[in-house]
Amino acid sequence: MLNFTHLLTGLQAAIAVVSARERHLTVLLVAVWGRIGRIRAKLERLIRLWRAGMLPKPRPSRAGQVRVGVRRVPELPTVPAWLVAAVGAAGEYGGRLEAMLTQEECVRFLAEVPQARRVLAPLCRMLGVGLRKTRKPRAVWQVPKPAPVMVAPAGLVLGPRGRLIYV
Repeated sequence: MLNFTHLLTGLQAAIAVVSARERHLTVLLVAVWGRIGRIRAKLERLIRLWRAGMLPKPRPSRAGQVRVGVRRVPELPTVPAWLVAAVGAAGEYGGRLEAMLTQEECVRFLAEVPQARRVLAPLCRMLGVGLRKTRKPRAVWQVPKPAPVMVAPAGLVLGPRGRLIYV
């Protein structure tokens, strides 16, 4: 059964333990703790709507638009599996998340709800879990075939700059 609550709550507890112990990481880990809470809430909402068959229609892309007055999310490291390096117990939750993502129901959920894939992507990056893409591979560029060789009439040869000359 697809349920991220138990997994993400346990991960938050592991982060809280390390945050209290390691003072130099407290600010970063508290920001991550809050972000994981928001991820959990969004995923549970999407799962509830998906099961009820009431998913909202996707909005048009806002890529490239300038947004005014938007609260900035604190900058987090972008190195894969950085959370596992900072919080050793997070590795266990990364493995559990990876196992959950391979379950049949979860695969269907991620295929039918692209918003969930976007919500899960930062968490997977933090834990070093590979989120499989379902996109088609790009077309591979192929070298064009060489032009056919033209045979010149007798006595004529193709010279420099493409001009025919008598031999």
